[in-house]
Amino acid sequence: MTSSLAIGVSETILLPTGELTLTVHDGPPLRQLCDFAARSNPKRGFLIVSKVLGRHLPTAPSEMRASMETLARKISPDLPQPVVFLGMAETATALGQGIFAAYRRNNPSVEVLYLQSSRQRVEGARVFASFEEGHSHATSHLVQIADPALEAMARAAQSLVIVDDECSTGNTFVAAAEALSRGMPKLRRIETCCLTDWGGGGYLKAMPLATQARSILCGSMTWQARTAVAPLVLAASSNQAGVAPSQGMLSRTGLRDPEAAERSAIVVQPGERVLVLGDGEHSYEALRVAEAVEDQGGIAAVQCITRSPALIGHAMQSLSRFSDAYGSGAPCFLYNMLGHRPDRVLILTEVVRDQAAEARAALALLGADIPVEVIVCHYRRDGQ
Repeated sequence: MTSSLAIGVSETILLPTGELTLTVHDGPPLRQLCDFAARSNPKRGFLIVSKVLGRHLPTAPSEMRASMETLARKISPDLPQPVVFLGMAETATALGQGIFAAYRRNNPSVEVLYLQSSRQRVEGARVFASFEEGHSHATSHLVQIADPALEAMARAAQSLVIVDDECSTGNTFVAAAEALSRGMPKLRRIETCCLTDWGGGGYLKAMPLATQARSILCGSMTWQARTAVAPLVLAASSNQAGVAPSQGMLSRTGLRDPEAAERSAIVVQPGERVLVLGDGEHSYEALRVAEAVEDQGGIAAVQCITRSPALIGHAMQSLSRFSDAYGSGAPCFLYNMLGHRPDRVLILTEVVRDQAAEARAALALLGADIPVEVIVCHYRRDGQ
């Protein structure tokens, strides 16, 4: 991240769905962190596309880690303990766990727990909280905990840090804070954390407790929607819940330490360009694999298969379609599949379905013949 600021600079982005005007109040130049696209969603017609998130655009793992470290250092090291971090599904699951990992490393004496909201149900886990994200293509969030000791820790929490990739109005932060605080009677402090915050601080008054907002860039926005050429309609299955596999991510049910999957080793050639794809909420391990690629001299980028529906144009130069591996029936997408100019594609998944065939078909439609490999990831629970 560079330190040059672009305070008070405004930019208007014209999209097929409307006109978005953003003004930077604090942080780096807008285009250093963001690109833009139209959302195929009648609830909200714009998408602020992060350049450092590793989801819609190919992102170097070093840039992802740098943003995580920057945000972790903004969070107070003196928060009352225990501290609970919540990473928001699906877009901020890698970001949330990466910030948690950096904060834990920087503050080893702090008692801290990581939770993750999810659109997948975990067998045997209790639903600790649930809330709605009104503008989303998939509105329902579940916060689940499997271990009674971790649930006791969550209920004893005195501080809550909520991580999302960006904040437009802050309404989702409010909904999450209200839902979790009902199960955290000792809660005293809340911090919100995101890459870009366009809420203008207005939502802070609606939070259930005094809240400090943390971000790399903060500003304000105006959005003027216009009628699309064709009415936008979300697929009826967009908000359906899927089922997490029995050896799936532990982050869906609570972590004391950052997780790492059991999987086959990755071997690459120096200079080999490798696109590492996360699968929906399963995105933190994609970052770890991309780092392993770089350690061997490869040139890695991270992206994710996602439920997020967008229109071709602006930041989205291509759109490829996938099925939801978790069985929800929700449509899934991958954007800019050739943006990294990969020699090879690795798909990191908790559950194998049709990802390899769908990826090969998507590449063929884009006129590319590139090797695709699916890496199956398992997460070991105590006693298993």
